[in-house]
Amino acid sequence: MRALRALALFGVLVASCAAPPPAIETPTPTPRKGVLDVTALLDLSGPREAIGAAQRDALQLWLDQQQGKTPFPVKVNVVDAASSDATLLVDLHAAAVDAATDAIVVGTPILYDETVGAAVDAAALPVLFTLPLPADPVRDAGGRWTFGLAPTWPDIASDEVNDVVIRRTLSPSLVLTDPVEQIDPQADALEAELAGRKLEQLTRIPLPSDGSVPPVVRSSLPVLKSVHCTAPAAACAPLARAAQATGAPTLFYLSYLTTPRDLQGHRELAARAIWPSSRRVLPFDGRPTTPENQARDAFLRAYAARFGTPSVHAATAYDALSLLLAAARASGPDDRARLRDALERITMPLIATTYTFAADRHAGADLEDVTYVRWTGSAVAPALAAYLGTGIATPSPRPSATPARSP
Repeated sequence: MRALRALALFGVLVASCAAPPPAIETPTPTPRKGVLDVTALLDLSGPREAIGAAQRDALQLWLDQQQGKTPFPVKVNVVDAASSDATLLVDLHAAAVDAATDAIVVGTPILYDETVGAAVDAAALPVLFTLPLPADPVRDAGGRWTFGLAPTWPDIASDEVNDVVIRRTLSPSLVLTDPVEQIDPQADALEAELAGRKLEQLTRIPLPSDGSVPPVVRSSLPVLKSVHCTAPAAACAPLARAAQATGAPTLFYLSYLTTPRDLQGHRELAARAIWPSSRRVLPFDGRPTTPENQARDAFLRAYAARFGTPSVHAATAYDALSLLLAAARASGPDDRARLRDALERITMPLIATTYTFAADRHAGADLEDVTYVRWTGSAVAPALAAYLGTGIATPSPRPSATPARSP
């Protein structure tokens, strides 16, 4: 979401690359033979620190559990992107050119645009994004190397509109955005979805940086049915307190980027907030006993025992290493292009979802796994689940889950 501020810096980085990205057929061996080297670029400081910390913990759990079990060593280098696009692009360049890196996991909510796509093309190695992208990147700049593991923003927006229709909370509503971010792909996707269905548009209001409630919002509270907060959850907490004080029944839709940690200390917001996550990371004692469910439950228990309540972001980061290991088993860990090609042949049920990739499909999440959750104060629970695929008509077709071979 901060990519435009890094445009000038990126021009310098691309100019410093001595050679263009290799063709698909060209082997691109990496410096350490027989080792799968992964660099994880996470926000470990700044406003999205909670997401970065959850993903870092999940990567460490994966490494601890897989130690001695993989056919070759797997090394992960975690780098703090510090909530800065400029830092992220520098780190992406360094990992691709200066370090022994076979693949990169990006766990920061960057806006994927032509600038970022060109950086991925210049890096010429698989880059797995664990947070939502604006669309399936496969036909965009960098798309041959980019893999999206989370639902896209348009898919999330479609589900959100489904949900407000089911709950009858569409109107009157507001969208509250982060005053720091000039570009908001979540709000843009929500507006596009409403326009496509010819539904009433929502009023977009930037939240004040001082934490106050805008007068126009406060005066609307008695009739507001829902608030769609694309800013960090804490920024919307003052409005939730005001809603409780006035007795307003307002429902708060928080971002897919929300973690349980974001709601700690915000009791009024937690009491009336829901957000999209994955049904597969919800504890459920009655699910069938299958190898996939056993692995999923083992992850949930192990993560909770060491780090607390797992979020979908933690599960997706954990899955990123599983996907890279599966691809490297088929291609070997030492050739970036072959590793990319192996990822394109994967269909695999993992923790957060079942991933399906192909040469023309690089947004791999199964949209049927998206559901709304709430925070009880001690656990994440279903929020009267409204899944994608409820049968409500949408103006655009869903991506088809084309069967693909698993390596």
